[in-house]
Amino acid sequence: MIVHLFEDEKFVDTTIEKFETISEGQNRYIVFSNSEHLVHPKKTDKIEIYPNSWRKLNLNSIFNNCSLLVVHYLSPIKWFIVKNKPKQLNVVWMVWGKDAYDYFENYEQFEPRTNSYIKTGWRSKLKNTVFYDFYHKFKYGVYTINKEKDVSLKINYLTTVLPTEFELIKSEFNLNAHFIPFNYDSLNDLLTDDKNHKLGDNILIGNSATPSNNHLDVFEKLENIEQKIIVPLNYGEEYYKRLIIQKGHEWFGSKFQPLTTFMPFEDYQEIVFSCNSMVMHHIRQQGLGNILLALYVGIRVFLNNKSTTYSYFKDIGFKIYDLEQDISLLGAELKQDEKLLNRSLVQKYYGLEKIYEGTRNIVNLTN
Repeated sequence: MIVHLFEDEKFVDTTIEKFETISEGQNRYIVFSNSEHLVHPKKTDKIEIYPNSWRKLNLNSIFNNCSLLVVHYLSPIKWFIVKNKPKQLNVVWMVWGKDAYDYFENYEQFEPRTNSYIKTGWRSKLKNTVFYDFYHKFKYGVYTINKEKDVSLKINYLTTVLPTEFELIKSEFNLNAHFIPFNYDSLNDLLTDDKNHKLGDNILIGNSATPSNNHLDVFEKLENIEQKIIVPLNYGEEYYKRLIIQKGHEWFGSKFQPLTTFMPFEDYQEIVFSCNSMVMHHIRQQGLGNILLALYVGIRVFLNNKSTTYSYFKDIGFKIYDLEQDISLLGAELKQDEKLLNRSLVQKYYGLEKIYEGTRNIVNLTN
């Protein structure tokens, strides 16, 4: 059996659907939660809920009849499980982004204005102390992945959101892992219909209440903008959400519209369609689902020219924009031929058959 390890996340249902399509009945799906009532997954008949505490885990029940362990985002409890796995059991680490980049020794995720807020906060200072190391070990049963010595012996395969991230992450953690092409996002997951949507003229900034969005640096560049600014903040870090809401109202007044509560995906899509420009100013890979949705429906997408996402999408032919160099185009709708180009490339690289191909890559590891 392939054993999948998840948190209570929105990707669980679509991942179950894909693996059951390719290898029906050959998978177990474990979600770690301290509640019996999950928020995001709806396919609960296929899900086993395990306590989100290493002290309460029954490791034997996880490893029993397990031929491959697939880790969807390497959270501390999953790292504890991986550290204690049987030696012969192979592990696939499906990197999301934060689970790797937050533990890089020398990787700057923040632009200057954001950095000035983050580095002066007590959370940032605490993470660089030996006290945090001991706290992490006590709370989670393991040190952070960058402080562990046997990581390379535990991870056999790696999937990354962008192929170009593989060597970066492999090198950072000194892994001996092999790359396996896989992606979560497909057109079918991103769109509830395939109509040509009429876009509005709002601007959407970022994908979450996390500092890696570099909201403050974007706000500074858009100080004189006339359009409505829509900022998704409905998941992430509460202290950072409060900061961005405060600064957003200070900079843009009534033009600032934060999204602070979870909403049905169909409702979120309508908000995205009210925009003709999207700004994703992350340096690390993040928010790919939002970016793909925007590219497919014809929204002009501005990325950070330091990001792996920007360079990868440029290399494979997408019509995307650099916020630094192309800011004068913010709010201007794409030409029809540019929209069609981006749509065709999303279909090519993220169509359903391409996603099933990635799923087969994982399943075939058990053969």
